[in-house]
Amino acid sequence: MTAATDPTPDAPPPTPAGTGSAATTAYQGYRLASHFQPIYSLTHHRAVGHEALLRATSLPTGVPVPPMELFASFEGDDARVSLDRAALLQHLSAYAGRDADEWLFLNVHPRSLAASAGPGIGEIAGALAAHGLRPGQVVIEVLESTLPDDADFDRRIDELRELGCLVSLDDFGAGHSNFDRVFRLRPEIVKLDRSVVVRAEVDPHARRIAAQMVSLLHECGCLVLMEGIETDEGAYTALRCDVDFVQGYHFGRPAPALAGVAGLPALHAAWDRFDRQSASDDRLWQEQMSPYKQSIELASVLLAGGATMDDACARFLSQPGADMCYLLDKQGRQVVANAFRAGLSQHQLENVERFAPLHDTRAARWSRRAYFRGAEASPNIAQVTRPYMTLQGSRMCFTVSIQFDMGGRTLVLCGDASL
Repeated sequence: MTAATDPTPDAPPPTPAGTGSAATTAYQGYRLASHFQPIYSLTHHRAVGHEALLRATSLPTGVPVPPMELFASFEGDDARVSLDRAALLQHLSAYAGRDADEWLFLNVHPRSLAASAGPGIGEIAGALAAHGLRPGQVVIEVLESTLPDDADFDRRIDELRELGCLVSLDDFGAGHSNFDRVFRLRPEIVKLDRSVVVRAEVDPHARRIAAQMVSLLHECGCLVLMEGIETDEGAYTALRCDVDFVQGYHFGRPAPALAGVAGLPALHAAWDRFDRQSASDDRLWQEQMSPYKQSIELASVLLAGGATMDDACARFLSQPGADMCYLLDKQGRQVVANAFRAGLSQHQLENVERFAPLHDTRAARWSRRAYFRGAEASPNIAQVTRPYMTLQGSRMCFTVSIQFDMGGRTLVLCGDASL
């Protein structure tokens, strides 16, 4: 429940900038202890919090017991809720005396918040006061995949927020994640699951999706933390995706003492790479798009001068991946037949039976599309969209567009190119 698993062993205790208490708790045959993993703000270039992770050893044997194995050894929800409560109080005790302005992240299973045997709001408030902690220092983490449809749980979350604690939704992006849980819980922080990082590190398409996910979460009013970062590539991915916070072995392993400066060299290195490579990546994209933009601008000039669609768009359609050009009026309706690259036709584009209901576009309006709105906002300047799934068939494409005047009429010329 409160347990968080780690794939590799903890680091030996570092020389900390500050230390928490060495407090431990004896609980039903086990010695409970707390390790802390730093959480860094990419913007602030410093640690802004630590996540408390449960560590246990058997009292009779002194052998370490992994958290998941520990919880599995207790039978029934009530016993596990009681252990979760003991772990929460253990973490507060171990963290006591920390004066820095940072957050303590505490994993709490949703069942513990809803159950009568779990830690009540009064008990949490009393424990915070007893250990000299403010509610605003505490972030309560709940697993996104285990949120119950339970009025008691929702009420407890509201009470925690009224107390002054922050709420974090953990492991978002794993399994059957959806934004309905974000709307319902209204977390201040959302933690992206490590699986998001792993995919985004190696797949440019997955990185674009991750960046869009971060943008959507920001629009939902959430700060975003990317956890499970273990490599320089993961750190660079976090910066490219515009997340707020990072956590993982690349920046610091869990340890008994607080170590909010251990990850600073890795953080500085990530920013150095971002300064070098992001500009290079953006410049490379612009260089790749330049022939498409120049040729669509030329096509608009030729059309305004009276050329046919086929003649005007010939240069654009000779670019790699270019499929077709189409001309739209101010309402986003097509005004002439498409121009296609050599050897391609509308029939061939529509030769995907699964998308047959979308093939007839005679009454279609495209004015709400990004390529139309972008061209409309910057007349006579070519625009390029992000990659997207085209309605013309089962393929990804990007669109280059430009708004121009022809005979006193405002038109938008668009060109699609497959990825």
